[in-house]
Amino acid sequence: PIIRQLHDADGDAARARVLLAMPDALLLKYARTLAEACEKARFHGGAEFVLRRVTAMRATRTADGLLPAHLADDFEQFRAAFAAFARGEPGGGGR
Repeated sequence: PIIRQLHDADGDAARARVLLAMPDALLLKYARTLAEACEKARFHGGAEFVLRRVTAMRATRTADGLLPAHLADDFEQFRAAFAAFARGEPGGGGR
């Protein structure tokens, strides 16, 4: 149902909200399908979000179990801008 929500979403902000709420296991399993759906809808920011989230999930962790700082910072900045876009805030980065 959540993948169908992405396909049926009314606009890019709604697609972004679906992607932000999607469980990691589902996003990882269907990453290619999700990215292709975003590209088909010309929602390039959504495809980029999928890529960055999958990259973070697959990354080797530090000895403390954390993402490397540069990767964590990059993802968090993109996620924050993407979330702002999903909320309809000016300057949100969805495209």
